[in-house]
Formats: sequence, structure tokens, C-alpha cells
Amino acid sequence: MRIWFNHWFSTAYHLINMMKAACPDELTFIGSSYNMYAIYRQACDEFFAEPEKIGEAEYVNFCLDFCKAHQIDLFVPRRNLTALTRARDRFSAAGVRLFADGSQEMLEILDDKKATYDFFRPLIPEYVPQIRIVHSLAEFDAAYNELKDQCTRVCYKLTVDEGARSFRVIDDRIESLRGVMEKPGTKITLEAARTVLAQYDFSIPMMLMPYLSGVEVSVDCVQTKKGPMIIPRYKTSKRYSEIIFDEEMMALCEKIMGILNIKTPMNIQFKMEKDQFFLLEINPRMSGGMQLSCLAAGLNLPGAAIREWLGGEMDWHYPERKKRKVAHIETPICLD
Repeated sequence: MRIWFNHWFSTAYHLINMMKAACPDELTFIGSSYNMYAIYRQACDEFFAEPEKIGEAEYVNFCLDFCKAHQIDLFVPRRNLTALTRARDRFSAAGVRLFADGSQEMLEILDDKKATYDFFRPLIPEYVPQIRIVHSLAEFDAAYNELKDQCTRVCYKLTVDEGARSFRVIDDRIESLRGVMEKPGTKITLEAARTVLAQYDFSIPMMLMPYLSGVEVSVDCVQTKKGPMIIPRYKTSKRYSEIIFDEEMMALCEKIMGILNIKTPMNIQFKMEKDQFFLLEINPRMSGGMQLSCLAAGLNLPGAAIREWLGGEMDWHYPERKKRKVAHIETPICLD
């Protein structure tokens, strides 16, 4: 079985090794990236370059040609995931299965944050934050002025984004004396935000919402024959996270999984405000921090997923549903 990972996060290194552990000597892993020094190359049996600047349609054609040239059986997409799933039939006709599940309509919804919130608001209204969608600088100003009196800080991001690249928190305090010692991170002053957005064409709308100041929760999930495997990881402001099997969180994620009916791994992200969970986004793929959650929980989520996708089954159980802290350290690896 030849399995291809296209331009993934560096932490795919761990995902591939966990899949190998679940199916020893059964799988050959092919990797590709436009960064030939991507760290997950070290976990792959074969590795190839892929184009960096290429349109979606051309990239789909590139992937089809790659699958045929390298005899790929199973394709685990991350880059251009939604565009690739639109071409699922073309891959199937070439004898390639996509490790990406769910209806195309649902995948399109999850790719757009506004569409995600609109879909889930009538289903789980208490967990969906209030948002404002803007298509111009004037609409941005109006939405900001409306929201600023309802919360401590306002944040914004594009409705279609990955890795929170466009996420900013409007906070004029970074220009005060505290800015000498504190890094601004994703914070930006209102004046700077307006200067930047005055140059933006809003081809992708912007979403404004109250900044949720509590803990971020990243939940890795997969549906298995034994039932849903759900691992909630609470991120702290320190260099560690906590795995907490909170009953409300577990039940909420199981409900979301039932609504989506996606059989491959997914990641559901929440942010807390005091004791209340609010949905941030849902990614229908494995997350970049899954290896941390799996280590702390004692579960091999990608291994269980690949075993079932290939027609088998993994016998698993939660070892103990108790809090566990997990951290990571950077380990030097020579690439040449």
C-alpha cells in the first residue's frame, strides 16, 4: 500500500510514524513538498518536490499525474484539500482513494468560517459566537464600533484562512509602556489595522467578533467501529497542554461528529470565555498537534484511522480518563 502525503505540516513526521506503528511492514509512505527540507521527509520512504506557485486547477492535475506516476493507492491531502475532494471521482477513476471523507457540500461549508457558523448556529446555538461579516473598510469600522462596547477586545480574520494567518486582535495597549517588555504577537492597533485594510480588496470577506480571552481547546477526533475516539487538548499559556476528558466537551464533540458524518480524522477547535465553550473552526483533517494529544491520552488516533480505512480494525480503549499534562521539546536533526 503506497500512501502519499502532499505538502503537510512538519508534524506529519509523527503522524506517519504512528501509522507505521499501527501497520508495521504494510505501508510505504511517499511525501512531497515545495520545501525539500521538510522534516517529515525523514519519516517517508520516498520524497519528491512539488510546485510552490500553482493554481488550484493546475495543482489538481499535478496531483493526478503524480498519483499515476508513483502508483499511489491512498492520498492523504492537506494542501488544497477542498479542491482535491471536488475531483474525488477523477482520483477514483485512476484507482486512488482519498483519505478525506464527508459530503462535498459539508467540506465546502467547513472551508468557510461564516458558512460553518451559519450551519451550526441553529444546531448548537449556545456554542456559536456572535460575528459580523464585512466587505469594505466602512463596514469594518461600523462592525468594530458596534462590537467594541460589548466586549473587552475585538478580533478579526478572513472567512477563508488556514493556520490563523490573518487572525489579529485589536489592542491599542501595545503602544503603551507595557509594549517595552511584551511582544505584540497577533495584536495590532486599530489605526494600523485600518491602514492595512484600506489596501485590501475584501475579495475574501473579513469576520469580526469579540475576542475570547479563555483557554483554546483543540480536539482530535475520529469515528471508529468501537465508537468515537475523542481527545480534547487544552492549551495553556505555558509550554504544556492538558488533556481533559470533560463530559460536556466530549458530548458536544460527539454530537458534532454525528452531524458531520465524517469517518476520517478531524480537528474541532474551541475557545473559552470564562466557563463557556465557543466553536472556532473545524478542520476535516489531522491536526498539527495530534501527536501531543495521542501521547498524553495513550491512543494512536491516526493508526486506528488508517487501519479502518484499509478495512481492518484496532482494538482501543481510553486507558484512564484523567487529566494529563503534555509538552514537547525541539530535537535537533541533521537534514543532510
